Amino acid sequence: MNRHVIIHLVASLLLSSFLAQTLPGQTSLKEQFSGIAGQAAAKNFSGIVVAEKNGSVLASQSFGYADAKSMTPIDSKTLFEIASVTKPFTSLAIIRLELEGKLSLDDSIGEHLPNVPDNCRDITIRHLMQHTSGIPGTNYGPHNDDIGEVTKAYLRGGPKQKPGTRFEYWNQGYALLAAIISVTSKQTYQDAMQNLVLRPTKMNASCFTGDKPSEGLTVSTGRSTRGPDRSAVEHPYGISYGLQYQGMGGLVSNTDDLVRFVETLRESKPLLEKILQPGPNGNYGLGWRIEKLNDTDRRVFHSGAVRGFLAAVSWYPEHDSSIIVLANTDDGRSFSFIETSCRRAFEANAIPLPIAQSFNEDFRDAVVGQFTLGSRVITVSEAGEGLRMIIDWGGAKTFGKLAKSEAEDRLRYLDGSDDDISVSFEAELDEKYQTLILMDRKYIRRK
Repeated sequence: MNRHVIIHLVASLLLSSFLAQTLPGQTSLKEQFSGIAGQAAAKNFSGIVVAEKNGSVLASQSFGYADAKSMTPIDSKTLFEIASVTKPFTSLAIIRLELEGKLSLDDSIGEHLPNVPDNCRDITIRHLMQHTSGIPGTNYGPHNDDIGEVTKAYLRGGPKQKPGTRFEYWNQGYALLAAIISVTSKQTYQDAMQNLVLRPTKMNASCFTGDKPSEGLTVSTGRSTRGPDRSAVEHPYGISYGLQYQGMGGLVSNTDDLVRFVETLRESKPLLEKILQPGPNGNYGLGWRIEKLNDTDRRVFHSGAVRGFLAAVSWYPEHDSSIIVLANTDDGRSFSFIETSCRRAFEANAIPLPIAQSFNEDFRDAVVGQFTLGSRVITVSEAGEGLRMIIDWGGAKTFGKLAKSEAEDRLRYLDGSDDDISVSFEAELDEKYQTLILMDRKYIRRK
């Protein structure tokens, strides 16, 4: 590889990276999460971040308090409502009912629900799970626990697109799935979820809004920017946990239980094969969003938002690992900062580049090191046979990996964004590159 370095970054990209990303390097992931905590405190975030591999916790960092008045600390057993992250649980219950032979994902919803109009009988259970029913995402209905009345209300007007052809996120489709679970299992949705998902997964702490949590567990209070604060087990909508919220939200859990849940999915090949079947848009499977990180690796994830609480779970089936972020505040800006910063730090450590992006030992030896300009520091370090690069702007940090490009004398800087950033080195002395150029400014190797 030609040994001349230039790093080209547009100013707008630098600004967005500066604001949105932080911290890996040669420090441990636990230290990186701890470093992010200082910035989190300034942003008034409250919650917990946990990263794990093969069920073993790699790093855990809590921020703020489960209850601000009593200053109760947050830990891995603290309960949060997880809002739309409930959808993957509803999806798993449906899949297990299919594995038991009690339904098929390709059944018409009319086989399991009353009052399904004729123009909706082409909608299948799979369509509801993949948000491809054709029913507009704006279709809502009354706070009513009568399955027949709710079905008629939610399906009013019929599909606007042919079922199975177009993705449109629709919360109420998961309420209909909750109703199908109840009808098929001949239990309440909550009881069916306990029997089909929570108990088999040993999620013994998890429950639903309105339930009484297990003794000894701290229930967090959610600080809201759009209404009164609320306990994680308090109903956010209406006075009961009905079909206005079942299936789509309402699960109350903690990071210990969520680690068990993700581990269960990763360990079961039949479950993986079904869950990771994408719909027509290619990036939503059965209850999970799917993102390709590169040619071989995927991020499978879901997020959730409800008054007082935010949640995000990302897992990586090719690497048996996950990162979970739970917040007892619904401040989206602070949550986005924490989730993005910690997740990208985790991915930079846990997700290696494909073998095609490995570098020979001589090249790695020549580029590894620190390059400085005033208070700014650029660190290039080894990541297996790949290379990691961190840009310290004098406080906030941008991180990513170096990958080969079509040009022989340039590398690409991969920081999780879609921007195309090229990289190269110049000035060789004693088999080491001595100068790095960033935006026409020279960074000199630190002795």
